[in-house]
Amino acid sequence: MAWIAGSLIFLVLPGIELWFMFSLGLHLAVMILLSTATGVVGWWFARKEGLDLWSELESDVANGRLPTIEGVDAMLMVLGGWGLIMPGLLTDFAGAALLVPVVRAWAVPQIRYSVQKYLL
Repeated sequence: MAWIAGSLIFLVLPGIELWFMFSLGLHLAVMILLSTATGVVGWWFARKEGLDLWSELESDVANGRLPTIEGVDAMLMVLGGWGLIMPGLLTDFAGAALLVPVVRAWAVPQIRYSVQKYLL
């Protein structure tokens, strides 16, 4: 069931992003430049943290262990990078927000609490 929601997000979100950018009056060349620039920055952040981090977090949860603060923080950095990689202003904003240390410092305890409730 979760894969259906994920698939819908990847089908619907680009349309919303395009509508939003065109409604702001951005020209196609500006949209391509913005998407390319933020995509490069996002790729750098996602690559910096490494994708093997995901398997570490998955292993922690599968074995009933609460992920570490550093692990959840790094996961949020990777998700922020992925948000920048996806074209569009809304995903860029969300991705950039996840790269701000204050936002991550607020989100990490919330995520760990949710995972802890899930594990119990």
